[in-house]
Amino acid sequence: MLPTPKSSGNSSWWTDPQIPDPEPLPEVRGWRILVRPIPNAPKSKGGIIIPDQTIEMMDLIRSVGQVKVIGPKAYTRDDMGDPWCKVGDYILYPRYSGAKFSYGGVKLLLLNDDEVLAVVQDPARINE
Repeated sequence: MLPTPKSSGNSSWWTDPQIPDPEPLPEVRGWRILVRPIPNAPKSKGGIIIPDQTIEMMDLIRSVGQVKVIGPKAYTRDDMGDPWCKVGDYILYPRYSGAKFSYGGVKLLLLNDDEVLAVVQDPARINE
């Protein structure tokens, strides 16, 4: 289950998960990966509301998003081996990587295929 964002002024780079992906999604070229970043949870596992400043600090520590599209040349280089992720995976990526843009009212990120740090089975468990 994805965390839901707080309604206050958290200016992190994500869009409310309740807003659907734009259709059609942009066509990704080359070795790029289109990712939709997801927010940090506004409450702790025990139900304590986390202040905006703390959520923003958590955003600095980790950046997680869902893979939406993988370019046709991603993971085709000989040195890459098997693909590091697939469409639908939640991935961990470096904080300052990729190209940010808004499309159809949804904030998205274009990453290089080698910027995927890990695949995360349950993104809600990142800050437990």
